[in-house]
Amino acid sequence: MKRKLISLLRIIRSGGNNFIRNAWLSIAATAVMMVALTIILSAVVLNVTARNAVKELSKKIKVTVYLKDDVSEPRRTIIMSRLKAEQGVDDVAYVDRREAERRFKTNVSDGDKVFIEQALALTGNTTLPESLEVSLTDLSKSGAVVKVAKEDGYKDAVDDVSVGKNDVAKETIERATSAQKYIVRGSIFAAVLFAAVSVLIIFNTIRMAIFTRGEEIRIMKLIGATPNYIRGPFLVESCMYGIIAGILANVSVYTAILSLGPKLQNQAEFAQSYNFFTSTGMMFLLLFASVFLGIIVGIVSSLLAMHKHLKLKHW
Repeated sequence: MKRKLISLLRIIRSGGNNFIRNAWLSIAATAVMMVALTIILSAVVLNVTARNAVKELSKKIKVTVYLKDDVSEPRRTIIMSRLKAEQGVDDVAYVDRREAERRFKTNVSDGDKVFIEQALALTGNTTLPESLEVSLTDLSKSGAVVKVAKEDGYKDAVDDVSVGKNDVAKETIERATSAQKYIVRGSIFAAVLFAAVSVLIIFNTIRMAIFTRGEEIRIMKLIGATPNYIRGPFLVESCMYGIIAGILANVSVYTAILSLGPKLQNQAEFAQSYNFFTSTGMMFLLLFASVFLGIIVGIVSSLLAMHKHLKLKHW
């Protein structure tokens, strides 16, 4: 056990020496891998932020289900439960006549008030009807909610259904959804491209290290070094690329989050994302993920180089 520990320490030390010995190549390999990992982490952050923003904006456009007069509370509760069970529904709120009148006086302009009052007079009503306001997490589900509210089983309670006409919010949601799609596609392409470049650079770095240490490797063979002992330093070197690149990528992404986040966290569309990514657990998770991914890329590159250029099968 002690001998294995000593061998492991020697392998780690030799890998560290190789990293320093090939300093310029090590810096180039680490820098390119850092760019690739930064793109991947940024894509995750932007994708989650865009999804949360769309979800929050969708809540501002409500489906309003107008109820007929004298609908009993049990009947209303049944309808609310059915609407809440629909996919894409965030919440269903009951608006009584008093609340409807308060909103009417507060939010409606004078010109619209006159028009609505005239419409109510023509229909023979003196007050605004009770209603159920359905908040959505996915605007595309509004049609399904309207269909449910208009089912034959609810004709005795539902008078009419309307969808909010906030054109600005709808346009913003469509832009955010479109941006999310482009972010995902663009980030996947860029991440794959830079990951491939990272593999090539690390491959060539390890290949040059193998050629540089050719005489040393031959001597190690003669004195009885095992294949794993010879391969070990190259794997340690490639792991160092991944560890350093992962840490630097995480630092760069969180520098952007912590500098821009406080300016946006007061907006409901971004508050949830900012709180999510600045939680301690998520910060450590992203750090671990970026370092782990960097190590995987480094090890794969190193194994490819050793398989091609480090001939240890014949002693």
